[in-house]
Amino acid sequence: MDQPGHVAEVTSMLAHKSVNIATMQLYRANRGGNSVMVLECDQEVPEDGINWLRHAEGVVKVTYLGMM
Repeated sequence: MDQPGHVAEVTSMLAHKSVNIATMQLYRANRGGNSVMVLECDQEVPEDGINWLRHAEGVVKVTYLGMM
């Protein structure tokens, strides 16, 4: 959901896990509606970080593609 603070929550969690963000893109349908955040990271995101995202308030779906 497009709500103040959601980007900060996600980026803070990644910083806490020592995961560097290489690129970030944000899209939203309309103000306060559904939104999409796409992140490319330099490191793998730890499993507990992915689980945290899946249970974060306002998060509907998490899709994680590991490094190839």
